[in-house]
Amino acid sequence: MNKKRNLLDELNIKGYSDNSSGTLDISVERIKNMVNNRIDSASTERMLKPMKSKKKIALIAVAATLVMGITVFAASGIISQWFSSSSSIPDYNELPSVKQVTKDIGYEVELVNEFANGYKFDNGSVVDNVLTDDNGKAVEKFKSVTFRYLKDNDEVLFSQDKVNSQVETNGEVVANVDGVDVYYHSYTNKLVPPDYKMTDEDKKAEETGELVFSYGSSKVEIKEIQSVSWKKDDMNYQLLQIDGKLSADELVEMAKEVIGK
Repeated sequence: MNKKRNLLDELNIKGYSDNSSGTLDISVERIKNMVNNRIDSASTERMLKPMKSKKKIALIAVAATLVMGITVFAASGIISQWFSSSSSIPDYNELPSVKQVTKDIGYEVELVNEFANGYKFDNGSVVDNVLTDDNGKAVEKFKSVTFRYLKDNDEVLFSQDKVNSQVETNGEVVANVDGVDVYYHSYTNKLVPPDYKMTDEDKKAEETGELVFSYGSSKVEIKEIQSVSWKKDDMNYQLLQIDGKLSADELVEMAKEVIGK
């Protein structure tokens, strides 16, 4: 299946807006900003939210938030785009309290200061999200959070959101913790400029799923994306890495820590 992604503004942490589309798709601005922020030593924000769409739409990128695919449905049908934005300045420079996060986004989230493998909380951001249909009409608006963890300059993004629209997680189930399925997804992302012309080799790689293309970067780059995600009660969670050091099993162990809290 074709998995096309455009890097738009959202993902990483601060300051972007993004669009998400097709199953396993990521919005362009997200990844673009996220990648740029990381290269510029800026912080990161949110994971990639791929969604199923009736038409090909610019993918949303994440610094993380992509990763596994997420299909979102509203009462009126499939959500076509997912726009996200956050401040370029982190909202949290130390782990916030449950009370503070609830005040900021309207619901409670899981808080982890440090994972057993040594990844420590660095900063976090409140993300504003808007889901729209094919006509661009807002179907749902909500706030979410993305927390950034570091260990020896390696980064993991932990995103959490709560939506009324139906969310179905795609990917391979690699673990079940207390009745909660944990999904793993990975892919090679080729980031290219907006005017990039795909070669025959590119088209073949996209067709076979060898590469996922994201448009909006200033230059051609190859990034390895991986994530684990799960749903518990009415909350969606995702741990994501871009060119990270962790293995799938290690990400799953981090997920188990959160689920077991």
